[in-house]
Amino acid sequence: MATISIWRGFRSFTGDSNYEVVTFNGSEIGSVRFNIDGDDIQYRVFRDEDDNVIVFFVERRGYDCTAEVYEYSSLEEAKEHYAFILRKARVI
Repeated sequence: MATISIWRGFRSFTGDSNYEVVTFNGSEIGSVRFNIDGDDIQYRVFRDEDDNVIVFFVERRGYDCTAEVYEYSSLEEAKEHYAFILRKARVI
């Protein structure tokens, strides 16, 4: 499995940023991207070496980006919160 680094928090290309990097061994199993009213919203789904499911959410508004990382112990648990996203990303 590859070493994957993703981030969570706030990043701005014009000012202050406050984020941390999360690194784990795993693989990407799906992704989906939306463009809503000019905002770029992306979900990437990973499975780590312990079979946890990680959902990475990024929202870009102009020069500002916000990202969150959600970790679930199984695909069934992730489906409780992200069934629509997992279907769109062709994970389920």
